[in-house]
Amino acid sequence: MAPTVRIDDQVYAWLQEQAKPFEDTPNSVLRRIAGLDATDGSSGPGKKRTFSRDDEGAGAQKTPQHAYRAPLLKILKKHGGQASRAQVLRELESMLGKSLTAHDRKKIKTGAVRWERTAEWEARLMREDQLIQPVENTARGVWALTPKGMEAAGKL
Repeated sequence: MAPTVRIDDQVYAWLQEQAKPFEDTPNSVLRRIAGLDATDGSSGPGKKRTFSRDDEGAGAQKTPQHAYRAPLLKILKKHGGQASRAQVLRELESMLGKSLTAHDRKKIKTGAVRWERTAEWEARLMREDQLIQPVENTARGVWALTPKGMEAAGKL
């Protein structure tokens, strides 16, 4: 599990200014600014090494987390702005279809399917970005768009 890093509001606002809407996470912004986005696989300054604790070799490819955002917004908009987590995940699997890799479809150590967990992490980031309602404002297991989320979904 990755470590948790706490930042103040001013740093978070700066990160948001650096972000590409519907593409970036705080981590991807920091990686880009730190020069860690090179894709040639070598290490060193400005180079990105890709690995994961459960990587099964160089061919293991995971769909990037940010790739789930637009489909999640579309699905929730289609349901009037809210739907159960289970319904959203069913439709997301259908929508992403063949773009989900074999690596995405594998179970992780917890027993969850990798792509589902990745979608849930993106939903968490969408809450932080105020696109999805906080869990305390919705029924258990329901994902609901905020007005900002509905606006973003409308632009897709």
